[in-house]
Amino acid sequence: MPLQSRALFAERILHIELIYEPIFDAVSAATLLRLARTCRAARAATAAYTRLAFNIDRLLARFFPSPPLPPAPAPHAHARARAFRGMQARTGTLISGSSALQFFDRTVYPESDLDLYVHAKHRREVGRWLIEEGYAFAPTEHQDPRFEVEIVHGMTTREDGIYSMPGVAAILTFTKPVPRAVHRFVEEESDEQLDVQLEEREPHPLKVQIIVAKNTPMEAILAFHSTCVMNVISYEKAYCLFPRATLEKRLSLLSSSCRGRSKRRSAGLEKYARRGFLMLSTLPPDELELDPASALAPAPFPDALAYTPFLYGLPTALAIAGRAPDPNPNPNPSPARKPWPAFRVGWRWIDDSASWVLPLPLAGIAPPPPANPSTPALAHDPVAVCNWEVRYPAVSARGRGLGRHDPGAVMHFEVATGKVLRYRYLVTDAHLLTFLGRELSARARAEELKEEAELEDRT
Repeated sequence: MPLQSRALFAERILHIELIYEPIFDAVSAATLLRLARTCRAARAATAAYTRLAFNIDRLLARFFPSPPLPPAPAPHAHARARAFRGMQARTGTLISGSSALQFFDRTVYPESDLDLYVHAKHRREVGRWLIEEGYAFAPTEHQDPRFEVEIVHGMTTREDGIYSMPGVAAILTFTKPVPRAVHRFVEEESDEQLDVQLEEREPHPLKVQIIVAKNTPMEAILAFHSTCVMNVISYEKAYCLFPRATLEKRLSLLSSSCRGRSKRRSAGLEKYARRGFLMLSTLPPDELELDPASALAPAPFPDALAYTPFLYGLPTALAIAGRAPDPNPNPNPSPARKPWPAFRVGWRWIDDSASWVLPLPLAGIAPPPPANPSTPALAHDPVAVCNWEVRYPAVSARGRGLGRHDPGAVMHFEVATGKVLRYRYLVTDAHLLTFLGRELSARARAEELKEEAELEDRT
């Protein structure tokens, strides 16, 4: 860009919201970060834009709108959305699926619903909260029409989960009708014609689904059909696990869980292919050439660019999500310089350098409460402790053979659990698993001795 054009953009355009907002809407999130590093004007404009574009309350307000005329002034414009996030904090509920993708992609799928991934112990509390918000339980033909009965007797005991969806114990659907828009009556039209118009204009009812996890919500999320939908929103942060592939390149790698593959995989792949994602059964050719060391190494970004709090929490991973291409590429690149992979293979943590972790505003949201008076409260959402391994090529044991290569990748993990743990966690690090097993056993034994001592004192 010529120097004169750059000066015009910085001095004239970046100060006018009506001009720069449509421009920012058309660029990727990584481009926003690169733009913010150019000058102070761009920094201020992108900061203001991202506060609005990545507004979780606006997304949730579609499903939990605040009353237009409350009896008393509402403490927040999106009071019910904030109330939902408070419930998220209490229960460790996660938002995933198409809603989380829409949040990161700054787009809207009008027909999409809200998918909530819930710990089994909190399924009743989350369901009751939705009912209090005006939603009604919509059972399938195989479910009991009474919500309180279904959540007790409807939990599956199949090893591979309900509907062969790994990690899923039950799916509960809730719907809420949207009030019809007020239409002006036209005298020239007959009543029959008017009824047809009203029916055509009536929006689809809102739908929220509770996906009850057998062990932990992330176990079900890592079993998705492909990587483009592996995005998670907790009460405090939003996580995009494959940002460069999903948001920059519009690629999605076929995937399955170490616990199995969903039989509904084909339908999901077709849906997101229609939404503009290229479905891959193998890694891109340029990433197949990466050596393991470079594929697992962190991106070589300067420390000064490691975190950008001015962008409403757009952190390192956003920069990693889309590094600027070299304007003068070397036709014979040095083996030491490898492209940053769109699909990180190997060990992963949910907030590692390959993820885009977006902190959310927490004003007015109470943190998770302690499990009991003698237990300290959780400092973060339980999803913050999530460790798994992306294995590629995916090798599945079949019969007596050595196995065969399945398309895509496999998300491998183990479930860490114990009597002293409030929730279950995904871990793949063998050393960490050994340590946890030893530590949890010791703490469980200490709790047993304490209970025995208290019982002796009472007797």
